[in-house]
Amino acid sequence: MARVLAAATATDQGPVRVSNQDAVLVEGVLYAIADGFGVVGDQASRLALDTLRAGFVAAPDRDGLLAAVRRANERVCAHVTSDGSSSGCTLTAVAMFDDEQGGPMVVNIGDSPLYRIRDGRMEQLTADHSVAGELVQAGEITREDARFHPQRHLLTRALGIGPVIRVDVADLDCRPGDRLLISSDGLFAAADESAIADAASAPEPETAVRQLIEVANNAGGSDNTSVIVIDLG
Repeated sequence: MARVLAAATATDQGPVRVSNQDAVLVEGVLYAIADGFGVVGDQASRLALDTLRAGFVAAPDRDGLLAAVRRANERVCAHVTSDGSSSGCTLTAVAMFDDEQGGPMVVNIGDSPLYRIRDGRMEQLTADHSVAGELVQAGEITREDARFHPQRHLLTRALGIGPVIRVDVADLDCRPGDRLLISSDGLFAAADESAIADAASAPEPETAVRQLIEVANNAGGSDNTSVIVIDLG
């Protein structure tokens, strides 16, 4: 069974955006990033993770996590509806449950990706719920094409855009020596994937998260960037 040896987080507004609409959560075995969009996107992402945390603390198991995600959507949806804005947020949450609780799992909606770095290879474990992401999944464009697609930021699924949501839920194939990377899509807005992979492979998680922010900002920093790096042993 893989367990968490070390983890680090970082979030940065970047040189272009006037505010940071990302939010990051670490709560026990739970690690999550929410990326807000729209006028009150910063409020949506923070509300989502505050709700997720409260629900998970009350019921720190698989069912509790899924219930907390649904509750987060309800609260974000109610908030943005009362505000009258077209806002919401993505959510990617990794729970490092032990074998007795069913093992590690990921829940995601939107386009904040989860990657696994194993034996020097970085592999995306989640699907991007965006127009460009769905074209990649359909085999119509490549991942490189998706980075520059005119509708790459147009989400097809997110928290807050309706009372009923469809999230992806998956068990995680983890083993000692793996590194997990959760990020907002700002990390991939302009930076080359090889530069991201190099930064993500730094010896310590604290160094990796700092370098990942630098890579994103040096590539233009057109969006907020948030990252969580988790080492497993």
